[in-house]
Amino acid sequence: MRINIILIFLSIFICGVSAQESQQSKMSDFIGINSNVASYDQKYLADLAKCTKWMREYHSWGHFEVADNYYKWDNITTYPQGYSWPDHNKFMDQCKQLGINVLIDVLNKPDWAGTARGAYSTGDGTKAADYLDKLEFMGQLVARYGAQKIDKSKLETADKVTGLDYIKYYEDDNEPDYWWETPQWPAEKYTVWCNAVHDGFGVETSTNYPLLGIKSVDSTAVHVLAGLAKNDTTYIQKILAASNGRVPFDVINIHTYCTDDKDGYSPENENYGLEKNLGPFMDWCKKTLPDIPVWLTEFGWDTYMNGNSHSYVYAPKEQQANYILRSYFVSLKMGFEKAFLFMDRDPNSSNTLQYSSSGIITDQPSGLTKKPSFYYLATLQNVLSDAFFNRVVSYREPIGNNEVFCLEFVNDDHEKVFALWTREKNSKTDSGTTLNYAFDMGYQPKYAFTVKPTDKDLDGEKTDLNLTGSSVNLVLTETPQFLIISEIKTAINTNNEMKFEFRIFPQSTKSRLK
Repeated sequence: MRINIILIFLSIFICGVSAQESQQSKMSDFIGINSNVASYDQKYLADLAKCTKWMREYHSWGHFEVADNYYKWDNITTYPQGYSWPDHNKFMDQCKQLGINVLIDVLNKPDWAGTARGAYSTGDGTKAADYLDKLEFMGQLVARYGAQKIDKSKLETADKVTGLDYIKYYEDDNEPDYWWETPQWPAEKYTVWCNAVHDGFGVETSTNYPLLGIKSVDSTAVHVLAGLAKNDTTYIQKILAASNGRVPFDVINIHTYCTDDKDGYSPENENYGLEKNLGPFMDWCKKTLPDIPVWLTEFGWDTYMNGNSHSYVYAPKEQQANYILRSYFVSLKMGFEKAFLFMDRDPNSSNTLQYSSSGIITDQPSGLTKKPSFYYLATLQNVLSDAFFNRVVSYREPIGNNEVFCLEFVNDDHEKVFALWTREKNSKTDSGTTLNYAFDMGYQPKYAFTVKPTDKDLDGEKTDLNLTGSSVNLVLTETPQFLIISEIKTAINTNNEMKFEFRIFPQSTKSRLK
């Protein structure tokens, strides 16, 4: 018997190693959700950890520095209310224990720090010194949760805790380009704040303000631009123009909702979907700041309807679940490095105001009930958390009146995972469409099975497939399903000749038998 072994050239191996080194993180580092201290107070944080390992935490300055220089991250400080809530450090302790990474977004303002909508406490926001109070808060926050220990003489917290190494990412505000309130916060004024909070640019530390600038306090920290509300590039272009050559942030950050301000739409919708909303923005980012990551830190749909009344981002519960999973895939294909659902729990499950019912869990009066989206997201995490995105197999592939979407992932178990779904072309919302689809895997694997997200099931519905060749017949729906196959195919004996092929996959430096 003659055995032919097809070897991969060393140069291809080296290219494979290089690809692996530059590959993006696992999917568990891509899938995020918005949350706050309520997830700790109301004891559903452990449930969130089943769905995601990344949290964008709405961190209200007004909750944590109620009086000037009294910081309530510990469980000691009771002044001025007479109680120690929010006990934020316990919240972060539990996030650490559950393996949840946190992006802290500092927003709002305590009464003592002024009434202007922007971050400035004094002046008109045109000078860096106008922002000293919030700069101080950010500096003390980074000193506590960052990686670098700070001289305790510079700490204004009661417990003098520093260098916990809990948090690496800090967002300096939220939606500074708002249009729905007056007065506005013009980009030129926000730029002054953005530069100062980035690394202390334009300000001098002093006895009263010893820690100013995120990166000045912790050089390893990452400054995330305040999430932008508008889909165009006008505001960020003005930030760069006013910064005189500096780029005063490490991550670009944007929000979008699939709506025409009357109704909610699917994430693939041709007129109001993610690509329609953010495609030009992403093209500009890739061209202008190609080395800066771009994060999508808000997207979502409400699920509450009162009669015929609903918010302008409404979707029924099962459609919400479908849309959320598909949004992660569409945003991944678009080039975002992280995506955060808005949000974890409904602020008010029985209110038609936008974003009141956009959670994957209902509000506390409704019993913190898990919606289908909770179980779908948990299944997504179970299937893909350790996987790497490899390629787009098909995207808007036309078949009759339908489109087919398929993304390929690989994981550490020597498996390929395909996420597949379909929708009707030009459909506003999901219609219940299905499609019989023959999918060619490229070879006959040793095993194959599907996992379909299902309500009330954290793991989804698993179905083993009988294999007779390289193709399998699937029934695609608007709910993404996962096809998991071995990367090793059955050895074939033809004319007493056994052929084995060693393949290098981008995510591994190990040879795998094909």
